[in-house]
Amino acid sequence: MKQFSLANIAEYLKGRLSGDPALLVSRIMTMEEAAPGDLAVVFDARAAARIRESQASAFVLPMETDSMAENRIQVARPRQALIQLLHLFYPEPDKTPLIHDFAVVSPQADLGTGISIGPGAIIENGVIIDDGCQIHANVCIGQGSRIGEQTEIFPNVTIYPGTIIGKRVRIHGGTVIGSDGFGYLALDPGKLEKIPQVGCVEIGDDVEIGANCTIDRATLGATRILSGVKIDNQVQIGHNSEIGQHSIIVAQSGISGSVRMGAHCVLAGQVGVSDHVELKPGTMVGAQSGVIRDIGPGRWAGYPAMPVIKALRAYHLLPELPDLHRRVRELERRVNEIKGE
Repeated sequence: MKQFSLANIAEYLKGRLSGDPALLVSRIMTMEEAAPGDLAVVFDARAAARIRESQASAFVLPMETDSMAENRIQVARPRQALIQLLHLFYPEPDKTPLIHDFAVVSPQADLGTGISIGPGAIIENGVIIDDGCQIHANVCIGQGSRIGEQTEIFPNVTIYPGTIIGKRVRIHGGTVIGSDGFGYLALDPGKLEKIPQVGCVEIGDDVEIGANCTIDRATLGATRILSGVKIDNQVQIGHNSEIGQHSIIVAQSGISGSVRMGAHCVLAGQVGVSDHVELKPGTMVGAQSGVIRDIGPGRWAGYPAMPVIKALRAYHLLPELPDLHRRVRELERRVNEIKGE
């Protein structure tokens, strides 16, 4: 178990140290679960007020916090400090290049250097895997796909043929990329004919895709996930959609076909987006909202999605609707009595 002194940590974080510089800590923990020998990170003054309840040996605190903690390191941005500390205490394990004996790799595949391929993985004809990639157990990469350098694909991911994936991408277990888009033509009498889906999926650099997501290939052309996008678990993205750079899509959101989402958009959990809709750059959509027309930028919520201020006013009225309905019916009755009807 690695241990670091408070002096080392303060230097690493460029923070202001108060207390014993030689004190050693071995773990990063929450204040509630910390034990002696642990370091806890406190994000704001409200949490700092509970420091006396914690058993942690030392704390990382916001610079402006007035705390009585004996051993503390004060920093300008504690959330960023937590990320730095997690890298320090829990570094990524060494990646030893290895192609497992139980992997099936086509002789027509082109593999770079420093690659790991786990047991049960299948790499089909014409696949290109660039340097430093990690392909975990039971991953299937279809014919003609390309995987950019330093990309990591976790177990049981399926990559359909012709998929293009950029550099430093992380794809978590159970995700399917490049399955057929949902396209059918209604015929008489009530039959559906499948529209061939012959496009592909293109994923940019530094994208992370959560577990059990599905991203459909395009009917023609490409479904595109641009660089820096972060996708949570259980997200569906339909054919021919484009997700703009550095956008965030939270769990259980569903995006229909041919959606255009600009850069730096955020969809909270369980948002639904209708087909052929555009979200302007910088659009933020609240949880369980439904987007049925072009919107943005700014904050939106509700169904149908509307500017968040208007949505909050509408939500405020909902509990009053039964009473309002009763009062309107009573007024209608009285008006009819006055008219003699």
